[in-house]
Amino acid sequence: MIKCLIFDFGNVLLTLDEEKTNNSFREILDPQRCEDIQEIVFDPFERGEISEEAFFNRLQRRSKEVLSGDIYVDIWNSMLGHFPDNRIQSLISLRTKYKILLLSNTNITHIRTVKRRIKRENGLDDFEKKLFDNAYFSHEIHMRKPEERIYKYVLEKENLIPHECLFIDDKIENCDSAMQCGIHAYHHNPKEEIFDLLDNLIDIKNG
Repeated sequence: MIKCLIFDFGNVLLTLDEEKTNNSFREILDPQRCEDIQEIVFDPFERGEISEEAFFNRLQRRSKEVLSGDIYVDIWNSMLGHFPDNRIQSLISLRTKYKILLLSNTNITHIRTVKRRIKRENGLDDFEKKLFDNAYFSHEIHMRKPEERIYKYVLEKENLIPHECLFIDDKIENCDSAMQCGIHAYHHNPKEEIFDLLDNLIDIKNG
């Protein structure tokens, strides 16, 4: 019986356009300096292992030419979309029946921007406290999906039984890793509306 729903944030709840950021970085970054960019720049930032300043400095050092810092911030944030009101209302309703958790690979720059946008567009302060029983952000707990340890950490912190949880994420590697920990997982297509599918998904998992 599913008792806990664990949501990814971007491309499940928050609209996201990662290609917008990727395409802009391709224009300004030097490919010959970017072979290690995932391991040395993006992953450590998402784990909170490097500061915001260090992150943008590392991007500058991998550029064809050093540009104003604001340019890198704007490109980095350009992927961020919106939190549709219907999803907010669905989460509020679901909390009457399930434990609702958020598990997101994110970073201090993105989460700060998203919080401001949700407050401005949705009139919602501290969305992570209002909509979820708990929110786990990679940069705060110093681990990221698809590392199995992040799922084990959440299970232990929330005192959850793996097969009573349904995890929803738009990246297959994150779903596969969750399933290795005994958690039910659904690989979500961002073109679909997750809350149109959820009741049927839960029925299937409840078998």
